[in-house]
Amino acid sequence: MRTGSLRIRVTAWYVGLLALALVSFGLAVYFGLENYLETSLEHSLVLQANAIATNFVTQIDSKGLPWLITEVVEDYAPESSGRFIRITRKNGKVLYESGDTREPYIDASRVSHPPLTIGSGFFRRESFDGVHQILVYALPHVSAAGTGYIVETGASLSPIIHVLHSLLLVLLILTPLILIAAAMGGYLLMTRPLLPVVALTEQAERIGADNFSERLPVISTGDELERLSLSLNRMLTRLEEAITHIHRFSEDVSHELRTPLTILRGELEPLAQMQMSESQVTEAVGSALEEIERMSKIVESLLAISRLDSGNAGIEKTCVDLRALACETAEQMRVLADEKGITVSCVEGLPVQVLGDALRLKQVVVNLLDNAIKYTPSGGWIKILASSKAQSGVLRVIDSGIGIRADALPHIFERFYRADKARSRASGGTGLGLSIARAICSAHYGSVSAESVEGKGTTLTVELPLYEFVSHGSMGIDAQELADDNTPIALEMEVQQNEEAVGPGLNTGLRR
Repeated sequence: MRTGSLRIRVTAWYVGLLALALVSFGLAVYFGLENYLETSLEHSLVLQANAIATNFVTQIDSKGLPWLITEVVEDYAPESSGRFIRITRKNGKVLYESGDTREPYIDASRVSHPPLTIGSGFFRRESFDGVHQILVYALPHVSAAGTGYIVETGASLSPIIHVLHSLLLVLLILTPLILIAAAMGGYLLMTRPLLPVVALTEQAERIGADNFSERLPVISTGDELERLSLSLNRMLTRLEEAITHIHRFSEDVSHELRTPLTILRGELEPLAQMQMSESQVTEAVGSALEEIERMSKIVESLLAISRLDSGNAGIEKTCVDLRALACETAEQMRVLADEKGITVSCVEGLPVQVLGDALRLKQVVVNLLDNAIKYTPSGGWIKILASSKAQSGVLRVIDSGIGIRADALPHIFERFYRADKARSRASGGTGLGLSIARAICSAHYGSVSAESVEGKGTTLTVELPLYEFVSHGSMGIDAQELADDNTPIALEMEVQQNEEAVGPGLNTGLRR
């Protein structure tokens, strides 16, 4: 089932790793115990053979064979202790051989004789009927008289085999039981941690276009699940803002295009019915062409913004003197300002070299100046100031215009946004100039911002990365970081440095 797939996978991994650990542990215990028991038995047989050779075989020449047999039987009682003992001369004559044992079983008569020519002690294994196994240690010994003997001690391996079989049986029974219990316990234990995930899933299924403002429940666990729920909620917020922006944009486009289309229809319908005089036809065609030109500008502006946002605007970045570019553009647009009696001044100073496309940056200056000229009353003034700050080139367009309301200021860079009636279609704008300026600045890893007080003027600030920092690779460019550098303290310091050169009125545009 889909809802339990994660639980099953986690449980399977848990049981698999536990099985691997148990099998490894079982093998280590089994072979470790086997080695320990066999080593202990070998050590015991070696000690016993050395003791017999040292204490008894050495004195056989002086005390005789009966004494040897009696001493071995009294000290070791091989038939009772389940041991095998045999003493042989190097000529092959058996001096002593213990009898058979029942528990554990040893058939002494079937134990083979070692080679008479052995030079050192060694172990060998023998089995009876393929079932009973015996471990025998053969030790060569030479008496003081120079007689050679072979002392053999042996013991059945059945106790060791029995212990190992019992251990193996326990492992084979307990391991599956432990794994089954672990699987059941793991599956049940995964139920509670996954309950918040189930709640997230159910809530996510309920969120749609009609209730996109709802959010997922936050899992207050302090772990990855809480971070996941917070991240998903932040993502939903961004999606909601994007969808709201798309809806508003669609409404704005519809509104902007509906008016010229209505005018076109009103102008062309009488023309199609041939109910107009020649002068009226000329006037209607001229009006229609004006509306077509307006719609063309809207479409071209939207296309430019789209290309800039997608990175397909074909921007060719070179070293551009931002101050010279702004002053040159201001001189070209002075005619528009003179028609309204507005004074335009560009503060001279050192070059401000930024990395950018000269044509696109000129379009930014044109849009900012055009906006300032439109909304500055006759007799007002516009000042242009370019300077360097930290790793950025800064351009400010300051006017003494009508200003912008505080509630409208955050929205002036949105497409088709107009703060009030003064900023309407009558001014000839499409509501896209500042949006294009922001898109161009973003494409240059820069930013554009605005400060304004209604009735006192507006300051539009552009920040772009300086050419020297970008070309030397010493700057990590981030548009948000550049925007964050535009602090009131920095603005205030620059105002004080340039107040004398710019003239009165600069504080009105910058100080709030």
